Amino acid sequence: MKKNKDVVIVKGWSLGTFIKGLILGLIIGGIVVFLIGKQLESKSHSSEETDLIVDDVIEEHFAGYTAVDFQDAVLGKAKEHSELIVMEQPIQYSTTLAQEGPWNWEIFRKTKAITYHGTGIYTVNLSEINKDRIEVDDNNKMVRIKVPHPMLQYVNPDYEKIEFEDTEKGLLAFTDIKLTTEQQNELEKAVMTGMEDLLHDSAILKQAEEFANMKTWDLFQPIVTSISPEYKVEVIFE
Repeated sequence: MKKNKDVVIVKGWSLGTFIKGLILGLIIGGIVVFLIGKQLESKSHSSEETDLIVDDVIEEHFAGYTAVDFQDAVLGKAKEHSELIVMEQPIQYSTTLAQEGPWNWEIFRKTKAITYHGTGIYTVNLSEINKDRIEVDDNNKMVRIKVPHPMLQYVNPDYEKIEFEDTEKGLLAFTDIKLTTEQQNELEKAVMTGMEDLLHDSAILKQAEEFANMKTWDLFQPIVTSISPEYKVEVIFE
């Protein structure tokens, strides 16, 4: 009589199942690697774009100079030359002295023509320049500086060059003209006023402005160039 043998069944992976799992694992791994690569690439591009933006900002705003650099340089130079002499204008003023005799009779009258020489000094007050008067135009590479108009600062008379004409005398006027100290002071004040009036002539003031333009440009352009050779100074009077 035959005896039945117990049959033990062990469940496990068959060769076909193993291959299928291997393929599936490779597919899933490939997808994961692909997704990770895309993410890293995206981060890389984002980082590059950020670097480019930062580089542009640095190049635009920190390329060795800023608008403040130009302003500070101009203000520093203006402080050194707060009252800039831009023109010295020679001037002469002629007047006639008259001295009456008794009863204002013509026969006692004495007159003398006198010509005075002097120099008018024109200046620009650079101490009035502040940051609001300094405009930096990056598009046109220009530094515009608003400067006060030149003014007649003072008149310097040259009393060694006074020219006296001969005294014209009436029939009974025998002596020369003599002035008291008070009369001499009044004469000098009148001469100064006359010279100032001549020096305020519009043609002379226009010439003073032309010289002021050149002088201030010569003063500020070198320091602007030292910051950036590309920038030019433009002087505007106001």
